[in-house]
Amino acid sequence: MKTLNYVKILLLCVFTIGLASCGDDVYYTMQNSDDKLCERTWVEDYESDGVATGAYQLRFYKKDNKGQEVSTTYTTDGKVTYDREFNWRWTDDSKETLKLTFADGKVKYFENVWVRDHYLSGKIEGKVVMLTDANYINK
Repeated sequence: MKTLNYVKILLLCVFTIGLASCGDDVYYTMQNSDDKLCERTWVEDYESDGVATGAYQLRFYKKDNKGQEVSTTYTTDGKVTYDREFNWRWTDDSKETLKLTFADGKVKYFENVWVRDHYLSGKIEGKVVMLTDANYINK
């Protein structure tokens, strides 16, 4: 009888472990895509002591894999804006790194890219950026 109880407990453990392993692996089902990335304005605003000091924007377009980078810095004399176009592409099929090539030949890598419904994050030239879809902010 004791042996039968041990067998029941063992089978129950195996069954429980089997059920726990049936879930989706969310990490691998949340892959970046051009549809999530493109045709949006991604924005990150900067402030210091509650005062706006600047903004950073990225736009990615599907057509011809073009893009735009806009950096704005607010100073006591007004604001300074740098607006540059670039060509972009995923570096491989994992879609975790973007290569941004500017007209002057400069290349930036946007690494560890995560594109979600309203958020875009990653690392550009060693700096962590967390951008929000501008349309989502305004809602």
